[in-house]
Amino acid sequence: MWKHLILTICSVFVLTGSALTGDLSRVPDKDFNTLEAAGNKFPEGIWSNGTTMWVLDSFEDKIYAYKMKSKARDPDKDFNELDAANNFPEDIWSDGTTMWVVDYHYKKIYAYNMRSKARDPGEDFELHSASTGIWSDGATMWVLASAKDKIYAYDMRFKARDPDKDLELNFSAYAKDTDIWSDGTTMWVVDDWDDTMYAYNMRSKARDPKDFNKLAEIYSPTGIWSDGTTVWVVDGHYDKIYAYGGLAATSDQGFRGNQDVQDFPMKIKGTTGSLKVCVRDHECEDGDKIRVDVDGRSIFSGEIDNDWDCYTLDVWAGESYAVELTALNGTGYKGDCSYRDENTGEIRVTGENTETQVWRHRGGAGSKARIIVETAR
Repeated sequence: MWKHLILTICSVFVLTGSALTGDLSRVPDKDFNTLEAAGNKFPEGIWSNGTTMWVLDSFEDKIYAYKMKSKARDPDKDFNELDAANNFPEDIWSDGTTMWVVDYHYKKIYAYNMRSKARDPGEDFELHSASTGIWSDGATMWVLASAKDKIYAYDMRFKARDPDKDLELNFSAYAKDTDIWSDGTTMWVVDDWDDTMYAYNMRSKARDPKDFNKLAEIYSPTGIWSDGTTVWVVDGHYDKIYAYGGLAATSDQGFRGNQDVQDFPMKIKGTTGSLKVCVRDHECEDGDKIRVDVDGRSIFSGEIDNDWDCYTLDVWAGESYAVELTALNGTGYKGDCSYRDENTGEIRVTGENTETQVWRHRGGAGSKARIIVETAR
């Protein structure tokens, strides 16, 4: 891949998906029945990159790793020792580079390097309430404050509150909300009391009739993660992860979860500056090819890697720049992914703020948007 001094595309692939609705179908072949034998007896939050499933054990203060395909243990990827102060862990989320672990007692999210497993305090979040669940789109971190029936939003770059993106929940007095997951449009909240995943529209903040009702097999649902086709739900009582399928058939994003890029409202200091734009493939895929054009000029064309490829765009405040992203193919090797003939990845633009988006197109399809530049105030 060649690089041109015009654009920077950095992307952390955030797995998105489609709308959960009604009763999805069980997929027992995708269950994880290997937790108890591994000693992972207090499972809570889960997160996956499509190849490995990480499972937080809240009693041992440890994160176990399992292979998505075989469900076998992968101890080389374990997080064996969390920070000594991080001894009330409840949930995890990662961007593929950093693993974040929310601590209920200390009202904090601790950060760890995914490769070295070492602490990365510069990426910590100080929270405003005891919290049990976290989910991010790469730009905003949403944090479930179970005692307050509220989901707080934090800017990923500055670790500051972003109250405009908060969600007010409306559970009954007996509800016990334990975890959250989103497809970027709808936020689902796991309720341990009545075994339901309640849905909220992320734009309007209103309840959405896309609840996932009655997780019949699950005694105590404590964690959730999805790849956009299958949703996995942790049973903290029986040390098992149950799999449900059918998400793609009920997608809000069009056929099989198609998703276009949208406008990027960006800020710079002063009248001139530069933006960083990065792109990368989904980690469990290889072979996807894309082209990125800015104002009609091709600044990238070829196969995207699992690691970030970044470009720099010099811009003027008050101007907008046309961006077009085209999937040159969708037939690369998908590994354990279920995207078949789709091209999937993520694009991130960073200036004084950060905007992150996922695309999902069939080979040959594309979408257009604008980078709209303003001076930061």
